[in-house]
Amino acid sequence: MIRIEGLRKSFGPLEVLKGVSFSIPQGGVTALIGPSGGGKSTLLRCVNLLEEPDSGSLEVGDIRLGFGKAARLHRDDRLRVRRRTGMVFQSFQLFPHRSALRNVMEGLETVLGWPQERARARALELLDRVGLPEKADAYPATLSGGQQQRVAIARALAMSPEVLLCDEPTSALDPELAAEVVGVLRSLAAEGMTMLMATHDLRLASQVARDVIFLDGGVIVESGPPESVFSRPSEARTRSFVSSIVGAQRAPVPA
Repeated sequence: MIRIEGLRKSFGPLEVLKGVSFSIPQGGVTALIGPSGGGKSTLLRCVNLLEEPDSGSLEVGDIRLGFGKAARLHRDDRLRVRRRTGMVFQSFQLFPHRSALRNVMEGLETVLGWPQERARARALELLDRVGLPEKADAYPATLSGGQQQRVAIARALAMSPEVLLCDEPTSALDPELAAEVVGVLRSLAAEGMTMLMATHDLRLASQVARDVIFLDGGVIVESGPPESVFSRPSEARTRSFVSSIVGAQRAPVPA
């Protein structure tokens, strides 16, 4: 479903991705872990074509795109990929002046041109799917962080994407609210949704992902099943990173 080969991306003199290659089968779930600045978010944005890679290739379903000086990325290419991918951001990015229901309906009406009643029925179905049927008329300011993120997931699912991309979906939430989001993502994984997520939340990665990629300095240092990468990492850099995250997540919260 997703195949990335030799992907490179630089911002000025800073090379953020240095020839990254991996694939995710249909229905697979892969978690990207690694230190801040390691390239996780940039990689997600390249898959969604919010950022154009400098070189390499990308496959999403039956779409294959090559990047480089000789390749031109057209607007239609971006639209084709974005119709196949849904994006969930750390900061929710809901419209504050619209209810939860209207946030989910927005893309169905403005992008797909659905009539209002059809869009409303689909949005209500998705809010029920993420456990928020009673919050349809609530505005983002009245919702908890976990509820806002679940609305954001429903909005991403509204376009029926083949792939769900999640950029730190639980990092802005306390543990209890994060558990709500983990539960929704775990359910989507069980239903066969293909997902690629960047996260520092080892609980999310271990409970939802089938594979974990440790990305540091723009390169893949280590990859494998969560139990292998987290419990028996083979690389010293991976061991150091996992230990630091486990320690931070176990640390008591200051009074």
